[in-house]
Amino acid sequence: MKKLLLSLAVLSAVAVTAQVGINTDTPEATLDIRAKEDQKGDLRIEGVEEGKSTQWLLIWDEKDQKVKRRSLLEIKRKTLNEIRIDYIREKQPAGADEIIKKIKQCAPENIAFDKHFGDGKHDFVYCAITVSEGSYNRTWLNLNLGAEYANINSPHFNPTVSKTGEKAHGDKNLYASLYQWQRASDGHEFRDSETTPELADTWTNTGDSAGKLITGAYNWIKNGRGASGAELQLWQARGVNNPCPSGYHVPTQQEWQDFHQAVTGSRSPVSTNQMLTQKKLPNLSATGHRSYHEGLLFTEDSEGRYWSSYTDNSNSASYMYFGLGYSDANASIHRVSGYSVRCIKDDN
Repeated sequence: MKKLLLSLAVLSAVAVTAQVGINTDTPEATLDIRAKEDQKGDLRIEGVEEGKSTQWLLIWDEKDQKVKRRSLLEIKRKTLNEIRIDYIREKQPAGADEIIKKIKQCAPENIAFDKHFGDGKHDFVYCAITVSEGSYNRTWLNLNLGAEYANINSPHFNPTVSKTGEKAHGDKNLYASLYQWQRASDGHEFRDSETTPELADTWTNTGDSAGKLITGAYNWIKNGRGASGAELQLWQARGVNNPCPSGYHVPTQQEWQDFHQAVTGSRSPVSTNQMLTQKKLPNLSATGHRSYHEGLLFTEDSEGRYWSSYTDNSNSASYMYFGLGYSDANASIHRVSGYSVRCIKDDN
């Protein structure tokens, strides 16, 4: 009898301190789940997929009355969005409700806040859209970076606006920012930014030229002609100078070629108006550009010039061009030119 009581005592002690592991022989924490009398039922973990990241938490959903799986990234994004909503209420107290209402017209998973949202200069909100045509299926932002329709501080704010064909041209609220190739969003991209002949020291440090469009040379940085390798990948997915919202990047040359083919049937230049009048990707407008000579604006309402993240030689970079009777996804121009940016979603 004494031996039995001793055994039970040992087992009780083990039960108190034991750790429970699921699919592991070395659990790291105690799993202790207790249901209230009015909440009896199964423990459900939704959406667990093999091969996916294990960075997630189990959270009790009060509405559905069950435990749900939430990734740490999802929780972080939700927290950030709550902070952003608070920022909107503080920045636009009189119009916050209307601004938030317009944002919520976009599906939650498609809402994209500018990379620098909250700095007072880049308070842009975008809505993603999926373009499907035959085998082509990619998700893009529905507006160019810096479009007036995306600006919460603008009376024209309308992040879900959708204009295609010729209606997409001639609307200045669609024109948006004009970037120099591979520069970060430091203010130089605004259409009315000042100009300077002072070249930047490096790709990531523009020094006294920050916020200004650099003019008068083929490259906007010193020794840009000799750049190679990682220095020329700063606009690609997760690149340090990538100006796109989290999860998006400046299209590669191939990605522009893919879209050009979905619209025109060709990856090569075509002598048609198909890109100018396309109706697959909304708000792809003829925004014009800023010249590398003096930073002057040209070809508004007649030409669209959109950067890719690819460079083809030591002075130039690739872009997608369309105008009256012609389009080309393989065009190239000096890196110091000011062109539009439309972001595409990362593959993973």
